[in-house]
Amino acid sequence: MNPIAYLVSHGFKVTSDPAKYKSGIWGLRNYTVNGYNYDNYCGGYHRAYDLVKYDRAPIPAVFEGMVTAGTNSYGNFGGTVVIANKNLGFQAIYGHLARPLTVRPGQHVKAGDIIGYQSNTNYQNVRMDSHLHIQFQRYGYINGERDFVCTGINPLTVNVDKKGYTAAWLWSGTFTSKKVINIREFPSLTGTRVGFTNEKMKFYFDKLYDNDGYWWIRSKYKERTVFIACGKKVSGVVFKETKLYGTISGLNTAKGKE
Repeated sequence: MNPIAYLVSHGFKVTSDPAKYKSGIWGLRNYTVNGYNYDNYCGGYHRAYDLVKYDRAPIPAVFEGMVTAGTNSYGNFGGTVVIANKNLGFQAIYGHLARPLTVRPGQHVKAGDIIGYQSNTNYQNVRMDSHLHIQFQRYGYINGERDFVCTGINPLTVNVDKKGYTAAWLWSGTFTSKKVINIREFPSLTGTRVGFTNEKMKFYFDKLYDNDGYWWIRSKYKERTVFIACGKKVSGVVFKETKLYGTISGLNTAKGKE
């Protein structure tokens, strides 16, 4: 499911679609009211979707990720929240949100978490109706206000149901922890924590992952499939030579890479 369809499934209605502007060019809108061009700053472009539900409607995160730089109660789009997901490779800008904001930079949010409320805040206090501005970019910090504000990609190609990782091996064995480690529902630092290990806890694993700078094992915990970061991945150092957060026994590498 793409993020716009996700919002529509939550009761939002699209009021501005960059694929349907009269220019015939994706994002070229030149929206002008009483001589004021709302898109002048970006050369006439509005590379984003506008949606409405009702004033102060709660807005769900369209994918999980980290609240990052650009989030500001008085940002480029008024109350602005930016959420980035490294695994997906995208980030989303939510604009014109009500103040005060409900999230802060560095906070991890899950898909569906409320990250703000529909409003009409904006940079220059221009009169506008309450709505949600949502804009998508490739993952990564964008330096420069104009590039940040005016850069946008077509979100219909983004699959918000997708979760990725760098690489995986169908290796198995037993991991005995030596310290407290978060247990997560996906092999990523953004994965939801579902518990934590204690010293000398044993976990049989049937898969090894390389993701987010860590080695992860797939195991069972309280009758559910979980993932544990068993050691930090060091460039040029293979898994068998890595200093782990515990010990590995009975390692079977016969099945090789996924």
